[in-house]
Amino acid sequence: MTLDQILERTKPYAIGLVVGLIAAPTIGFNAGWITTTTASTLAAETARVDALAGICSTAAGRMATASSTDLATLKGYDNRAKRDELVAGIMADIQVPADVLGKVSTSCSRSLS
Repeated sequence: MTLDQILERTKPYAIGLVVGLIAAPTIGFNAGWITTTTASTLAAETARVDALAGICSTAAGRMATASSTDLATLKGYDNRAKRDELVAGIMADIQVPADVLGKVSTSCSRSLS
């Protein structure tokens, strides 16, 4: 077997290898099968913020019920200061990591508005 015959027989495999090396990562990332470390970290942080904001919102509902306050009175831009006071009081009782404290407060306040 000569070198030309060997190259002719291996040519389809070489082309398949090159196309596969380009196509596999492209398809994997676009289909969501492969995630990056940054995306995973962001998803974990978002989940933490959402969970803690849910706890804050539930606590706000309980606090409003205990003080005979209607949460509808806290809605809107004009009542933002009252809403922020309520959230600050609740956040003092919840143990929230410092790295997500601001995001949880903002998310909780938005859920009440």
